[in-house]
Parts: sequence; structure tokens; C-alpha cells
Amino acid sequence: MPNLYPNLETEVASPDSNTVTMTEYISVGEALKLVTPFRGEKRDILAFIANVETAFEVIDPRNEGTLFKFVLTRISGEPRTAIAHRNLENREELREFLKNTYTEKRTLDYHANQLFSTKQNKMESISEWIQRVQKLGSKFREAALQDCEQDERAGILTLADKLRNICFVQGLYSDRIQTIVRSRNHSSFDEIAETALEEESAIFSKNERYKHSNSTVDGPKCSNCNKLGHVASRCYLKDRKDTRVNQLSIKNEQREKNIDVTCYNCQGNGQIAKNCRKPKKRWERQGTKERNWNSNYSGNELRPSESSS
Repeated sequence: MPNLYPNLETEVASPDSNTVTMTEYISVGEALKLVTPFRGEKRDILAFIANVETAFEVIDPRNEGTLFKFVLTRISGEPRTAIAHRNLENREELREFLKNTYTEKRTLDYHANQLFSTKQNKMESISEWIQRVQKLGSKFREAALQDCEQDERAGILTLADKLRNICFVQGLYSDRIQTIVRSRNHSSFDEIAETALEEESAIFSKNERYKHSNSTVDGPKCSNCNKLGHVASRCYLKDRKDTRVNQLSIKNEQREKNIDVTCYNCQGNGQIAKNCRKPKKRWERQGTKERNWNSNYSGNELRPSESSS
């Protein structure tokens, strides 16, 4: 098992007259600064391996053993434990172990599984779904073509395109769009994608019309009472919002109108004769003229026309 914590000041080769002087290389300590720590994150493994390779290229080859021991100190967590049990001797063994353990193997099975298992998300548009399937389909085709013979390429590409089309239709979130696209039985991906886009646009337009129209199903909506089935001009509640206020306003309007009215009984303003509370006077119409007689008549006296005759 290698020593994982060496002394930086020791094990450094001294120059001799038969080799290139150390001034043409950087020190082990400076080279170690190029190596970033690695804690087992897969997204960091390729950068870590590249930095290690760069560090070994800029030091004196005689000091590779020392640098290798210090590189191991840059690894922590689960990878450090795994390395300690494998007795890795040099950077080549370290590189192969890290690649095999922490890099994703982009095999045909991997890309096929990614393509077949993907589904359109609820909030994902058809155009976004098209781009995602095309990207996965391209990776699947590349993986399928890696180890094939020249005469097999055409058949593999045709099969890869058919699988991409099937995965696109089966992965559609909307059952309605999926059924319509499948019923068209298109052979090319462009036709399938165009049909899906048209159906998405039709559904969106229908939802917008339903959202902004209140008269399609339930009839008109009253702006006075916010109920369906009638308009504000025919609302039976339009005069019931405040009965007391309406009655007062009606009385005030009548009072204002009655100011110009003259009572035929008492000759006063603000009322008509039938509503007058003063004693009623007797009236006689002669031709087109009206005469007002004294209200002291008892009703038994002879009329002037009768007495004169």
C-alpha cells in the first residue's frame, strides 16, 4: 500500500551533469497546484484526470513517483477509500480506475434506455419535446454506428429513425394529440412533429376562446349582479341595490316636479286638486270657460241660470 501522505521536501531527484537541469521543469509543489481536489463527483472526473496529466507533463520525470503520492492526497471521500484497497502504483493505473469507476459509459444500451424512457413533461411545449427527442435520437444513432460495418449503416439508420418516431409519439403528454398523430400514420419525423404542433395550437386556441367568452355555453353574463342568463338592462335586481335610496330619490324628484303644479281647488302650488286637503269648491263649466263660485253654497240654492229664468 503506497504512502498517501509523503513529505514534499523529500524524494525529489537532484540534477546531475548527464541530465537536463531542474530549472527547465517546475517543482512538485507548483505542479500539485494544478490538480484540483476530487471527491467522487462524476461531473468533475474528466477535469481532474486532465489536470493530473498536465501536472505530470511539467515536472521532471524522475519526480513522477513523488507527484503521484501527492496527487493521491487530492482525492477524498469514497474514491480515496477505494484507491487505498487497490494498491495503485502509478498514474496510468489511477487514470484507468477513475475512468472505469466514475465516468458514464455511453454505450448503445445507455442511449437506447435514455430514448425509450423519456416522456414529455406537463409544462413542456411540443417544440421543446421535439428538440429533446431529436437530441436523444442523434446520440442513439451515433452509438449504433460505432461498431457497425459499412453495408449495415443504412439499415441501422432506418431502424434508429423509426425508434425515434415511436418514442416521440408514445412520449406525448396529451392523449388526444397522441391519438391523432398515431391515426395519421406518418412515416417521417417532420410530418409527425408538424401534426403534433398543429394539434397543440388548436387546443390552445380552443381553450383561449372558452376562457374569454361567457356566452358560448352558459349564455350572457349580467354586469349588475354577475349572474348568467341575462344582461344588465334586464336585470331584476338593477333597482334593488338600495331600496331606501331609490325611494328617497323618487320622492325628491316628485317634489321638484310638483313645485310648478297649481292646485285648481285652492290655487296653491305643489299639489293637484284631488290631493288638496282644503274644502272643495264647486265648479261650473260655461262653454269653454270655468267659473269659481263661493264655497259657502250649501248645495240647495238655485243656480244663477235657474234664478234668472
